[in-house]
Amino acid sequence: MKASDTVRITHAGYLLQVPDRGVHALTEYVTDDEKLFIVTHMALIEIDPSAWCLRVDGMVRRPCEITLEQILSLPQYEVTSVHECAGSPLTPLEAKRRVGNVVWAGPRLSDVLHACGIEQEASYVWSEGLEWGEFAGIQNQPFVKDLPIEKALAPEVLLAVAMNGRPLRAERGGPVRLVVPGWYGTNSVKWLGRITLAGTRAPGPYTTRFYNDLTPTGSRPVWQIAPECVVVSPANNDSVTSDRQICIEGWAWADAGVIRVEISVDGRQSWAEAELDERRDFGWQHFRFHWTPAAGEHQLSCRCFDAHGAGQPDASARNEIHSVVVSAS
Repeated sequence: MKASDTVRITHAGYLLQVPDRGVHALTEYVTDDEKLFIVTHMALIEIDPSAWCLRVDGMVRRPCEITLEQILSLPQYEVTSVHECAGSPLTPLEAKRRVGNVVWAGPRLSDVLHACGIEQEASYVWSEGLEWGEFAGIQNQPFVKDLPIEKALAPEVLLAVAMNGRPLRAERGGPVRLVVPGWYGTNSVKWLGRITLAGTRAPGPYTTRFYNDLTPTGSRPVWQIAPECVVVSPANNDSVTSDRQICIEGWAWADAGVIRVEISVDGRQSWAEAELDERRDFGWQHFRFHWTPAAGEHQLSCRCFDAHGAGQPDASARNEIHSVVVSAS
């Protein structure tokens, strides 16, 4: 399904939209549509919902094409999940902090795959978007990502048709997008058009050339969201009143869930534990720390640790420690 009366490009090329105040705009548990980032590699497209269909093929016993009407007739589920961009694949060590927390709704991917009959040899699920264009010198290569079969069959993975209680807009990947809670947004393929079950990882540029991190033990796909947190309030360069208690607060998240958040008010020389809310579904967790500033300039930082004990790097990583500077007088 390419350029036609049913699929058209509404913006050609790379696009990024973020709130003017960045993370300091993210004051609510559920992020409103207008405060959630938009990023696309090749284009934004709009699809005629009446013409859309999802092709399921590869290592399945019953390949099929599923219409939107059929998708909507399946049992629908809601999952609250942090939604975070992994950052530019051209500069993977830069922290971008494009993030929000939303409520997705739609049928489970597992219900569709089981209905098609999964072959025993299938170990990966490839997902392909319907956009096309150019990115980083690559022309018209389909945006294909992959998931291990175990994650694809997890109950939280949805064929999303709605976000925050409203039908999924074209800019959000509608009419149907894949949603993979706990994993970076690059894996939640927009404008979903094809699902293929295979015995190997997908061979395209978005799984081979891009979105792989180098580690001491080799290359690792950019899949699970690493521990990360941000100070939402006070904002960077805010002025506060000295000798009067304020509340430092923000959000923390990780695929495995966050078990501890620490705050530094002295330029990372010392750390103290913050109060932390429990996680709901795969959503982010609110933290707060009460502090009485002395007069002067202060660097405030936050860091978190997930259920496996992993923490955040000081610098040079997409999830590096977040800091703000405030002045007290």
